[in-house]
Amino acid sequence: MSYVRDNGLERARRRRERRSLAILTLCALLVIGSVVFAATFMSQPSKPKAGECPSGTTTSLPPQATFPVNVYNAGGPKGAAGDAADALRTYDFNVGTVSNDPYKKKISNVGEIRFGPGGAQNAKKYVEPRVPGAKLVQDGRDGAGVDVVVGPQFPTLEKAAEKPSASPSCS
Repeated sequence: MSYVRDNGLERARRRRERRSLAILTLCALLVIGSVVFAATFMSQPSKPKAGECPSGTTTSLPPQATFPVNVYNAGGPKGAAGDAADALRTYDFNVGTVSNDPYKKKISNVGEIRFGPGGAQNAKKYVEPRVPGAKLVQDGRDGAGVDVVVGPQFPTLEKAAEKPSASPSCS
């Protein structure tokens, strides 16, 4: 009888050892997996999730976006000021007011680019190349703002080609 009793106890001991070994192996795999995950997570730079804008990148504004450009219609066809404003926006201009000419002046040529002393450089350097044939007119305004006044001979402004962006939601 001792043979049966010894054999049963021996089998139970081996079963306990196998269970312990299985649990230890499982714990070791869990620890190794956690270490690998943590190392992978910490070693790669964080990438923005879909819909998020990366905060580390700063984009400076183009020079033409740093001053306001108002677009007025003074004798051009109906909607000409809106069309001109849309075209200027594609070139990153900071378009402000789009309306009829507040001076109620009727222009018979292409149009005018109005500016004050602070906006002379902006008008000549950035606006005049986009509005060919417009007459430069310095008025007594303060600030760097520029007005584009649309006349009946105002050309249809070409829109800028669309620029590819890294993320459509980060403009």
